[in-house]
Amino acid sequence: MKNIVQQIPFLRPVFALITGIITATIIQIPISVLLPVLLAVLLALVFINRHFKFQFSHIFGFGVFFLFFLFGFTVFKLTNKKPVFYEKGIFTATVLEQPQQKTKSLKAVLKLTEVKADSSVFRTSEKLLAYFEKNSKAKKLKPGDKLVFSTPPKPVKNFGNPFEFDYKKYLERKKIYRTVYLSDKNWSYIQAISTNSLKTAAEQFRENLLKIYRAQKFTPNELEILSALTLGYKRSLDPETKRIFSSVGAMHVLAVSGLHVGIVLWVITLVFGFLRREKFGKIIFVVIAIGFLWAFAFITGLSPSVMRATTMFSIFIIGENISRKPNSYNSLAASAFFLLLINPNNLFDIGFQLSYSAVFGIIFLQPRLFKLLRIKNKIGRFFWTLITVSMAAQVTTFPITTFYFNQFPTYFIITNIIIIPAAMVLIPLAMALLVFSNITFAATVFSTAIQFIIRWSYLLLAQIEQFPLSVCKISVRPLELILIVVAIFNFFLFISSHRPGSLKATLLFVLLLLIASNALIATQNNKTEIIQFTRPHFFQLIKGRNNIIITENRKDNLSRMIQLTNNTCNWLKLKPPRIVSINDTVKNRYLFSENGIVIFEGKTILFDKNITNKKQKISPNYICNSTQAK
Repeated sequence: MKNIVQQIPFLRPVFALITGIITATIIQIPISVLLPVLLAVLLALVFINRHFKFQFSHIFGFGVFFLFFLFGFTVFKLTNKKPVFYEKGIFTATVLEQPQQKTKSLKAVLKLTEVKADSSVFRTSEKLLAYFEKNSKAKKLKPGDKLVFSTPPKPVKNFGNPFEFDYKKYLERKKIYRTVYLSDKNWSYIQAISTNSLKTAAEQFRENLLKIYRAQKFTPNELEILSALTLGYKRSLDPETKRIFSSVGAMHVLAVSGLHVGIVLWVITLVFGFLRREKFGKIIFVVIAIGFLWAFAFITGLSPSVMRATTMFSIFIIGENISRKPNSYNSLAASAFFLLLINPNNLFDIGFQLSYSAVFGIIFLQPRLFKLLRIKNKIGRFFWTLITVSMAAQVTTFPITTFYFNQFPTYFIITNIIIIPAAMVLIPLAMALLVFSNITFAATVFSTAIQFIIRWSYLLLAQIEQFPLSVCKISVRPLELILIVVAIFNFFLFISSHRPGSLKATLLFVLLLLIASNALIATQNNKTEIIQFTRPHFFQLIKGRNNIIITENRKDNLSRMIQLTNNTCNWLKLKPPRIVSINDTVKNRYLFSENGIVIFEGKTILFDKNITNKKQKISPNYICNSTQAK
């Protein structure tokens, strides 16, 4: 372990930084206290280094760790410092992104720049999540447009349902704390298309590129997939397309990130790789590669995921081509360190976690898997590389994906054999289409090839999704996640060092995982719970692992009810729900339902609809008031 730390200098600083960021989410310490402590530790380290360099080496090492710990703590607090919230006045805002069409509205992120209240103008900088009434006026909004409105923004709130996705916390990580609904009469333009930031300019440029795609003869589904895969534009993706890609383990292709930046770097290396043969040529290659990567990031709208991936690969390129002894692990740690310093909220982003775990798996595990088979044929080696890359990335990302998404794609190897080569061809073709769009013949050739690849790739993925057991439903709780990660870490140590102790530790944590999982199931088998939901209003009755949904009408909002209870089912490892209407007759040892009366484990449940219909006096324990729920 000591050798590993010495070979990866950035490992200790990034670990200390992460520890500080996580601690900052738990402990509340004012910035006014943190900054003096940070300065005192820094001065103490300078003093020790100058006067007691060897005598206090251990104290100095701990002090450096504590310094970066404080850096993480302080940066997190400064980054997440809430802006001043103005409740009333005339608000001036800039549109930051192309509005996304929802069922009944248009959604966009705005940036408040000033508020006029009581004859005074206050400068501010606050991001808002805005919903516009769907009409032709709102549809014309573009990134950079400035508008005014007087509707007071409201704090973002969760619905309060158990185990639901914490949407409020998710938006807070993006520095969005309030939302506003703007009807047609409640807002107006004051200035159109004002490029006041690089991000806005990138959004505008991407919209112009999307117009080139839309001018071709793509079907709506093909256009959506192409836009997502090459330009990172996912706002119009069909839910069915998302479901298929997610089920077969190909959703990472539709989210422009590390894979796409890696493909761009692969193309750059093919074209300019010869420059790396000479020392000065390496510098030229680094400049060209980084320039092209950031140009790609720009045309994809400078989304956080693309910027993270581009930063990571930029540091990799510098480390691999400038350093005398390149270390991929140190480049990985260095990129994580700088990205977390810039925005500590990256640590809690699923894309950030998946990107770094996948890259680590590819660096560590893929070469070892590749050596298991010796294939002389170039085509065979190419597909064996795809298989080993897919397996390596899946091993290190599956704890995260199962924890957040509660599913595992069984046929991920087959999927990646299809989709990764397709993406490797589609991205260069799409770039060529954008460049030669004004040449009719060239545009027709490129668009026809793109259409063919997307159509057949999608059909193949749809067929894989129909395979038996294509998706394994797996729910992982925090304790189980920690045990899985520690077990994998120890197994990797065993692979690297061949020490029996690491293998014993791996088996120990696997045993603890089995014990913890069975203990959680046994605990659940003895539990009885009643959960009341609103929007729509219904009850979820839980007896052990049995799961019953009680509703007024089985047909109304059935998919929504199943969606709302899905997190509870996954978290508590429940059986699939049984849907029961209040007018159904059900009689078993823990549930009685007849004539609109529901009794569950001695507790009476009534819906307001049938309270007045009962002649006998009933004293319910729970009443679902649909009028209030609405």
